[in-house]
Amino acid sequence: MQDLIEASIRRRWGVANWDLLFPWWHRPAEVRILMYADGGMFFSGGTLGGLQHVKTLLESQLYFYADFKITTAHRERDPTASKQSVKLTDLHILDDFDEIWLFGFNEKPDLTQEELDLLESFMDERGGGLLVTGDHSDRGKSISGDIKRAGKMREYPAPGSGPKESNSTLEEGPDEGDVFNEADQNDDRPQKVRYARFPIRTPVGFKPSYRPHPVMRGPDGPIDVFPDHKHEGEAVKPKEPRADEWPEVNRHRELPVVIAWGKIKDPGTTNFGQEIGLVSAYDGHKVNVGRIIADSSWHHWVDSNLLGHPNVIPTDPDAGFDATPEGRAVLRKIDAYFLNCATWLAPPDRQAEMRRAVWWSILWTDQIEELSVDHPVWHLGAEALDALGQHTPGGDPAAWVLEIPAFREQISNQQLSQITEQFQLLNLPFEQYVAGGIIHELMRQLGPANPERRFPSEPPPDALIERVINDGVVFGMNALTEQLGSELTLLSGMVNNNFRLQ
Repeated sequence: MQDLIEASIRRRWGVANWDLLFPWWHRPAEVRILMYADGGMFFSGGTLGGLQHVKTLLESQLYFYADFKITTAHRERDPTASKQSVKLTDLHILDDFDEIWLFGFNEKPDLTQEELDLLESFMDERGGGLLVTGDHSDRGKSISGDIKRAGKMREYPAPGSGPKESNSTLEEGPDEGDVFNEADQNDDRPQKVRYARFPIRTPVGFKPSYRPHPVMRGPDGPIDVFPDHKHEGEAVKPKEPRADEWPEVNRHRELPVVIAWGKIKDPGTTNFGQEIGLVSAYDGHKVNVGRIIADSSWHHWVDSNLLGHPNVIPTDPDAGFDATPEGRAVLRKIDAYFLNCATWLAPPDRQAEMRRAVWWSILWTDQIEELSVDHPVWHLGAEALDALGQHTPGGDPAAWVLEIPAFREQISNQQLSQITEQFQLLNLPFEQYVAGGIIHELMRQLGPANPERRFPSEPPPDALIERVINDGVVFGMNALTEQLGSELTLLSGMVNNNFRLQ
């Protein structure tokens, strides 16, 4: 089974040994993930098939900037886990992990107060990321429901598993006369996902634009498909958020948002036609704590829903997404969701490592080496964003600009606000200016434009790369401010001339 999964991933993504191909590239960020389960959720085999696909995908080193190290642990007995019969307090989660992914099967709350306190420290002190899952009723509440913040991002209890009450996201299967039966969750037809569209954080006065949440963006566009299931749970935002649970920084209290919805299409259900939250997300980095993703069902993750029922032959209609070309295209989008969860949940220090790896590595691509620091900043930025799109398959290349802390500080620059408030709905490509500023400074200080530097055999120190990236953000924002001033002066002259002509 493992060999089949690895071959399947290679067909969709290809595999490269980044260390051998590009020794001068920055080392990838090592992101350490603990996958923790209980009850009948096994890492290989069992009625759900296990989590072999997800684990193998993450370990395949598909991104040159992130190397996911996976540890599996089970609260009870699972011989396929690397650690079994362990509580979270038996593991050194503060020191050994950056993210914890919880696949709870049982319903009765089971975490001790000591474990809950440890998870709170993991999020609040370490900035660690948390993924919580479950399914219908109280599934998953055992190891997720009582966790601060995370426990409020899934519905407990969700609708049950009865045929009429359930949150069924099944799509009608391919078999003739087949209408919404259980086997539909094992075929190559996914459920359709409605993803949320968020405004991009832009300077005051700029024309707004919208994108899916970073978790819902992939190399093939927005992630608009998920595995379907006959009785999901539900991802939600808290109904009555308490101030002591959701921290505030500079008068801003960050709250979770639902970022993807599914629809109940089975006319035999009571909730026919309704939408349910499939994924909710909390960006704790904005308030100096860890991020959280809550998924409505671990059926989106397990092998039985991804690869089909383990008892069918590979060409059977119920053999999962990998059985057909159409299914493989779907599975690639679902893969991107798993990979996005792993990158987005990483703590700020790991995010910074990924950012340094990405910017340093594209600096030495042919596309960037052929540029000159004398090119306009917006042109440098357009080329940089294009290079980012080609070399970072995780989704929107502009995220490598928008998520830089120095940019978030510059965006509130008072001088920029005073200029832009005079002219609403500007359509200048501000992301290109910031990306261009970064590439300009990398080229000038560390790259081909610096005559004292030769083609590198290894990357420079992290602190130096980080400083130059921050210098580039300032350079790009200054160039943008100058351009805005010039355009406003020109506009003012045109308006005055029009008045004189009249």
